[in-house]
Amino acid sequence: MSTTNDKYREDLTAYLLEVATGNGYLKGTLLGTPDLDEAWQRYATSFYPEAVKEFNGYPEYCLACAGYLGMAVAHLWDKDWPKYKEAPYGFFQSERGFDDMDDYITGNILKENKRCVAAMQSLSAETYHFLMKSGAEAGTAEAYRFFLISIEVMYKMGAAIELNRLGYKFEKVWTGLS
Repeated sequence: MSTTNDKYREDLTAYLLEVATGNGYLKGTLLGTPDLDEAWQRYATSFYPEAVKEFNGYPEYCLACAGYLGMAVAHLWDKDWPKYKEAPYGFFQSERGFDDMDDYITGNILKENKRCVAAMQSLSAETYHFLMKSGAEAGTAEAYRFFLISIEVMYKMGAAIELNRLGYKFEKVWTGLS
């Protein structure tokens, strides 16, 4: 049986996958790798406190930054993962830190702005509306958990969008076993 948190995660992921596919950012599949999931586990402990601190003033920006981080990590995974897999969280920020994380990632890591910004603006707005419609009462532990889940889902969406842009897709691999 699925918990409330699992259901929220599944429903948000399915919804954003549908939105991203409808907007042409994905092709109906949430691409990802265990490497990218492990990277999130490392970066989440630094990302969460910054996002929580800024959420009340800039909720969609906080959600978008998680997506940008996912895009950047996926980009580096494709470029040279052995070189970048241990990059510290600060690698994804300028001296201004979280405040310009979006610009720093799009300008210095992805070196592409137009498509990234459109995708993250769209998906962060949809995520924020989904979170607000979740029924979780503001200021409760449930609302906090849903926010943290939303951030993680945005990271995974960003990673999937970048992997898709780079030409990755799921393919059945023949193993030679019957």
